[in-house]
Amino acid sequence: MDFDWALKQLENYLTLYERVPLPTEEMRSNRKTRRRGSVVELSNIDNVVKMIAEVTYGEPFRYVQEHLVRRLIWELTEGDEVRARLGMAEPAPSIEASALHPWVWEAARSHWTSGNHDAAVWAAGVNVNSRLQRKVGRKDIGEGQLLREAFSADEPKPGRPRLRLTDSSNPLLFQDLHVGASNFGQGLYSAVRNVLNHVEADEHSIRESEAIEALAAFSLLARWIDKADVVKSEPLA
Repeated sequence: MDFDWALKQLENYLTLYERVPLPTEEMRSNRKTRRRGSVVELSNIDNVVKMIAEVTYGEPFRYVQEHLVRRLIWELTEGDEVRARLGMAEPAPSIEASALHPWVWEAARSHWTSGNHDAAVWAAGVNVNSRLQRKVGRKDIGEGQLLREAFSADEPKPGRPRLRLTDSSNPLLFQDLHVGASNFGQGLYSAVRNVLNHVEADEHSIRESEAIEALAAFSLLARWIDKADVVKSEPLA
């Protein structure tokens, strides 16, 4: 989340809310009594505040009230520090969509925003494999075998180029990086993407948190593939 932007939106809400004070609770609950301009502005920013609240607290909010906005401002500016000083939960890391590798988020975006997390993971996996195929020039084998061959520590063969994350000057590092990338990628397709093939759609719906983790895993794999050098066999003399 862009905290500076979020705080600005919350403060803007309070400014609009206080611009036209309402004398009674009955009037306060009826936004039609406000001036038309303020009604439109508050209506627009209500949706923004709801999204900020959902990202912050992990649950949807139907209504926006002044106390919620002030609570959000406190949460964004002081919440983590207060909890840390009181010995409560440590601030947790978060994953922003913009931080995912473009191969993953560009493929997953439309499905994710429509709430179809399974399809988002599926699309990300398909796109990463498509990029791998394009990079090594192979469409003749499945993604698991392709990852195994592309990241193989063996020398390249005709028609079977390799991806190299480092050179072989440090043999242990060379072996670990390429075996690790191969195993990681094969496991990701076998245990995540391919599982979506084996049961009906209403049986494999994964939770949002699992889907986020899956996208992050595909993002890591995509970064390795993207930055790796392609090494081809030397043509015969």
